[in-house]
Amino acid sequence: MVKIENKFATGKWHERYLPFVAKSPEMQVEWLTNRLSRLRDTGVEGKTGILSREELNPYIKLLLQDGVGTTESAQKDSKLSELLAEIEEDELLLLIECADIYDIPRLFKLLSDVNPKQAIMALKKEPPPFEKKPLMVIDRVFHSIKEKSTELLEVSARGVLESDNAPVHFAANYERYKEIMMDEHILSLLYPKAR
Repeated sequence: MVKIENKFATGKWHERYLPFVAKSPEMQVEWLTNRLSRLRDTGVEGKTGILSREELNPYIKLLLQDGVGTTESAQKDSKLSELLAEIEEDELLLLIECADIYDIPRLFKLLSDVNPKQAIMALKKEPPPFEKKPLMVIDRVFHSIKEKSTELLEVSARGVLESDNAPVHFAANYERYKEIMMDEHILSLLYPKAR
């Protein structure tokens, strides 16, 4: 008699049918890393069963969604930080590449370590043409990297400037951001109690 394997016996069969938003953070990260590794391994977008970078973007946005200020949100952030730390470097770079510029500050807040390669990829992102305050969006990315380390921002900015595909106004935006930081530093020295 031939034994038929019961697909329902594993206890995880239902996970395949849950919508992404109903999955636990562990399941969401597992699902995303699976899709990212498929995209990385094939290198061919548009192939059946492989989601493109643009198609993965909304899932990254959902994963990084914040419940702002609640205890549950702090616990989720802690768990997400642990889960993101376990992702392989190649997949993490692809995750940063697939994320839009608005999600970079939140993603970098959750990552315990950000290396220059990751920061360079983030700095090369540009706000969409419909953005009414593009400089504010760019400043948030600069600030998220500076929060990790001032040296990281300097090294990464140098890497972007030396690359062939630096955003058109990157040099001017970076100089403007450095001036803002210098002004803030001078003001904090003049008015130490203002913070």
